[in-house]
Amino acid sequence: MTETSENTVKKESKSNKYQIGPGMGLIIIGISYLVWWIMPFAFASYNRDPRWAHNWAYAIIILTVGLAWYHESAVSRIIATVQAFMLPATASGSFNTLLMTFITIIIFIIWLFVVLIEKAKSKMFLVDKLEKRTWMWIKMHTVIVAWILIAHMSLVFLIGRVPLEEQLLGFGTYAGYLANLPPEKLEFATWTFDITLLIWAVIVLYEQFKMGYNVQKKPWPKWSFYWVFVIIASSLIALLIQDLTIGFP
Repeated sequence: MTETSENTVKKESKSNKYQIGPGMGLIIIGISYLVWWIMPFAFASYNRDPRWAHNWAYAIIILTVGLAWYHESAVSRIIATVQAFMLPATASGSFNTLLMTFITIIIFIIWLFVVLIEKAKSKMFLVDKLEKRTWMWIKMHTVIVAWILIAHMSLVFLIGRVPLEEQLLGFGTYAGYLANLPPEKLEFATWTFDITLLIWAVIVLYEQFKMGYNVQKKPWPKWSFYWVFVIIASSLIALLIQDLTIGFP
């Protein structure tokens, strides 16, 4: 019976040899997001309004969390989670978003440095100092926290910013959080991205609930991965509709 279950796990692992799951999905979102915001037209938007710098911080954080899912080190995931705390802080408009971007880049470099050292030594930090159960607990719960923090980007926009934007604009275009974030209440793409990202968070947390610690290394469910393409496609369609609406009032 044990041999049969082990053979089943091996077959499932081969069918998912590229480890498709939430990590790959976040990597795709992060890279797509980053590439979009390093295009010439994105820098033109930044030159007109430096408050758009928050998108660079978002992209780097999402990418780092996605990469950390593949490097199953407690330290690497702790660093990625610490970086993820920058996301709701950036989304709140409480701080200069270009400064936040620089901080996220520094944390990414630290994360990368740790990963390279662990790979070079073929040994992960703290692995000998922590009990196996503690090690597994940290690995799983740090990534869960990071996913929840990514979802906070949407929550802050939908609950914290949108209801206040009209009121703040009455005091000026740089009142309150608008000092660091541009008005986005009429940005269809932002609404679409944030709503679909929240749905992704619900899906991935449900998948995590089903998988648990996944000691047997079973392939991760792919729904959270597939939903990434819904996020990207729907956001691009919303952006196209927005451009057409602005172009043809």
